[in-house]
Parts: sequence; C-alpha cells; structure tokens
Amino acid sequence: MKNFLKFIEDTPTAYHAAKKIKTILSQNGFCELQEQQEWKLKKGGKYFIGRNMSSVLAFVIPDTDVKGYNVAAAHLDSPTFKLKPNFCLERGNYQSLNVEVYGGPIFSTWMDRPLGIAGRVFIKEKNQILAKLIDLNKGIAVIPNMPIHYNREVNKGVELNPQIDMLPLFQDTNIGNADLYDFIAKEINIKKEDILSSDLYLTNLDRGRFIGLNEEFILAPQIDDLECAYGILQAFLNSTPKNTINLCVLFDNEEIGSSTTQGADGTMLDVVMRRIATSLSKTEEEYYQMLAHSFMVSADNAQGFHPNHPEKYDKTNACYLNQGIVIKNAARGSYSTDGLSSAYFQAICLKANVKVQKNTNRSDILGGSTLGSISLRHVSIPSVDIGLAELAMHSAYETAGSLDLKDFIQAMKEFYNSSFDFTNEEKIIL
Repeated sequence: MKNFLKFIEDTPTAYHAAKKIKTILSQNGFCELQEQQEWKLKKGGKYFIGRNMSSVLAFVIPDTDVKGYNVAAAHLDSPTFKLKPNFCLERGNYQSLNVEVYGGPIFSTWMDRPLGIAGRVFIKEKNQILAKLIDLNKGIAVIPNMPIHYNREVNKGVELNPQIDMLPLFQDTNIGNADLYDFIAKEINIKKEDILSSDLYLTNLDRGRFIGLNEEFILAPQIDDLECAYGILQAFLNSTPKNTINLCVLFDNEEIGSSTTQGADGTMLDVVMRRIATSLSKTEEEYYQMLAHSFMVSADNAQGFHPNHPEKYDKTNACYLNQGIVIKNAARGSYSTDGLSSAYFQAICLKANVKVQKNTNRSDILGGSTLGSISLRHVSIPSVDIGLAELAMHSAYETAGSLDLKDFIQAMKEFYNSSFDFTNEEKIIL
C-alpha cells in the first residue's frame, strides 16, 4: 500500500500518471508503438501506446495462437479545477487565478488548503512544438472561505458559485506582481515568450496517508480512480497470458464524459484491438471470432456505505470498505454488468480467494455511466463493472479501505491468467 501512496504522490494529473506508467512499462520490457507508424507485432511481444500524453494502452501477446482478448480498463483523471487560457484576474490588491470546473468536484473540500499547479505547457523551439510536464509542487494558491461573521448560515449549507467562490488567491500585488508563466519558464529553463499554450490544473498538496486505529483506511486525493488504475497495472505486469491477448487500458477524461480521442468514447480501444489482429494476420472473420472469446473488466470505484447517512443506501445492496471487490449492478444499463458477466467474474474471484460484494443504488438515486458501458458502444464484448468501496468520492481528499487493493490486484491477476471460453449462450468453460 505504501507503493500506491507513492504512486499518487508522483501523479498529480493524468499527464503525470500516463508518463509514470509508460516509464514503468518500459522498465518492464514493453516497446512503445506509434499510431502513425506501421505495427509489426510478434507473438510473445509486449507493447504500449499513448494518446494525448494522458491515456495509455498496453498489451501482451502470448507465444501461442490467440483466442481472444482480456481487457481491463480504468481512468487516470480526477475532478479538479483547470486554469483558463487567460488566467490572471485582478481583484482589489490581489491577483487570483481564473479557473473552470473539471469534472464534478465537491467544491467545499478544495477550500482553505494549500494548492499547487500541475499539467503541461507547449513551447515553440526552432521549427517544432514541444510539450513539457509541469508540477509546481509548492503552495502556489488557496481558495479562502468567507468568514463566518459574513456568512452566518454557512453551517446550514451554502451554494458555492464556481465563478465567484472558487477562484484561488494567487498573490498580493502590493508585495509582488510575478507572472505565472515567468515562474514556469524559469522552472523549465525556457523563455516565457516561447510558451504557446498550456493545460494546467489545481492540485491538492496534501498527499496520501493511513488513518484509523489499525491503519485500516487510506486518506488521499485521486483515489477515484488511481486506485483501480494502479491495481490493474500491477496485476497486468505480474501475470502471463495463456491464449488471450491481455490489455491494460487507462483512459483520460472519464470525469467529463469520455467523449475525447483519449477517452473511452473515442476510438483508441477499438483501433488497437483491430490493429493487433491485423498485424497477427487475422482475417476480419477471425477478428470477430476473437471478440466472441473476449471479456472486459471496467474498474472504477464504488460509493461505500456512509455511517452518517444510511438513508442514502439500499439496505440489502450497500458496499463497505475493506470487504472486498464491488460488483456494480444497474437495471437501466448504466453499468455493463449482467448475470453472465457477474457470474464469470465471481468465478475468477473464487479462484483467487478474494471477497466479493454486490452493489446497487437505491431505486430513487441514479448512478453515473462507466467506462464499460461507454466502451461497449465501440467494442461489443461481455463486460463487468467493478470497483473498490470508498467514502467522499470526488472530494479533494477521499477515503478507501487499506485491505481492498491487495484483493483487487490478486483478482485481476487471476483474470489476466484466465481465458473466457464462451462456447454458447448458455455455457462458459472455466
């Protein structure tokens, strides 16, 4: 678990997470492919691609003839606030940062805490444009609350306006009037005028820690969904495919609907699966046969039971921290799970000796859609939606169970070591 907390510490944005994952893959013998070049894949080969510096897809081809694909997917982005292109905002004697909401953060949790800035900048260098990662890992800004004397109803609930209340205080112009791009330019040893554009986000400088009398909980930012992303990667690196091509798919932009080129509603998964089959000299007919022997695990954390608000949960289908992997169900199809996919994944967990709990929302509370249900629009294969229970989802600081990640990795290793033998609509061979 300490390695997971270090992973979170090193990955304040999806760009940093993708970079770190690519480095780990390279260190483990994976070869990076470029989408604009021809792929010449070999049996026994290990490969990965990146998109937009924020999504990564890695795969392993077995030495034997392949029968199908084992796909596991998670996402690397988290709710936060993004700096607007013209982000300097003068207000009184202060300079603030003009930001907009990314995803669905719980606004109040971002207030009165030290905030950093991280992301990427694009710079002009001679006849090319280069992208540079940035992590200003120091207290750059703060979003201050109003004093209770001017807001005496605050403890009864106050609506926060993102254009008014959520703008971070950046500097006191009476003391200094530094330019953020000047500061960034000095950090990466370039000229300010060479910066063409940027994708910069606020980051929570309070990183991860264990809490609880027996350290049974993890408190950290970005648990949703870096916990599943980290777990899938660890299982992927420590498993050996039999007659399936194992894929580790880590998307960006899930928090804003996935409808980007690097999101689950883009072409990445479909294109890569087709290109793999083509490079292995599979015909179109053989590719469709492979899809019929394929399975997807969509992993994104679940809403754990909150002891202060039991009325928000279904009495017989709530899930709990430290009680194992959560299988998500929804009759309206917002999750990809059905009886078949749930049964197969439960069988995997039984083989791995891992606990499973089944979760459904109250019938009067809707859940969101997932990577599984979105991906199936492009690649139609059986899929199950799973996750690990957590509290305060989308808070700047979330809480998870310290025992669950180990079970998750063990189950995903078993998945990657298995083969989905779908003989007909009524029979699956384990």
